[in-house]
Parts: sequence; C-alpha cells; structure tokens
Amino acid sequence: MTKLAITPLIAIGLAAAAAAILPAPPVSAAGPQAGTACPSDQLGTTATTSGTTVRCLTNGQGGFRWMADTGAAGTIAQLQSQGYTVNIDRVGSGPLSACTVTDVRNPNTITRTIRGPQSGHGQLVTITVSKTVQVSLHCTGG
Repeated sequence: MTKLAITPLIAIGLAAAAAAILPAPPVSAAGPQAGTACPSDQLGTTATTSGTTVRCLTNGQGGFRWMADTGAAGTIAQLQSQGYTVNIDRVGSGPLSACTVTDVRNPNTITRTIRGPQSGHGQLVTITVSKTVQVSLHCTGG
C-alpha cells in the first residue's frame, strides 16, 4: 500500500476548506455588533443587541456583515448601493413604510473574465456582469 504525503500547502488549503464548511460559532451573549462579520447562513436574519436591531447583509465584497437594520426601504437601498438588482416578493398590500424584511437570500454575482483593453500582453481581467439578491417583505395595512 502506498502512502500519499500531503504537502504543507495542500494541508493548509484543506484546513481552510474545512473551516469554510463548518458552521460559524454562535453569536456571543451580548449579541452581534454592527460592522462585525456574520456567517453566510445567517444572511437576512436580525438580532437585537443593546436595543439596536442589526441584520446580516452582504458587504459588497463577497463577505457578510451585521449592519443596522433600517427597515425595508433602507435594506433595499443599501443592497442597491452595493450594485445589487433587488428582486422583491411581498405579502400584504401596505405601503413600503409599513413593510418589514422577512428574508434576504440568494445573493448571486455573475462575472466574466476578459482580456484587458489596456494590457499590451492580453492580461485577463475579471468584470462583474450582474449582481442580484432576493428580498421578502411582509407589508401590513392596505
């Protein structure tokens, strides 16, 4: 039987991959703080800490951060400012000001790799073609 040796670089890569798959540690008893990282499986969830409600949202660079929850209009505007096209589904016929965000899911970024126009050697450049995210609202009144 032949034993395979794992080089340190591969071992580091395997450890990083395993860490990315494992669930994130639970939020501290004090709760998450605005601006701190949140795990991707908590995208759209809210938490309250010290009287402030925060929501796990994408940070625009492929990560996730706890951000102050500013209501439905604020959440949508924040996602749009990060370049997302926001697809909305809603329950109820109330005005946007009466809506609460019940879910933020499926952030999707489509990229394309092209040869850079400024490169004399045909350097490859990755560009973002589109970014979409789904937001669910519950709108009371009407």
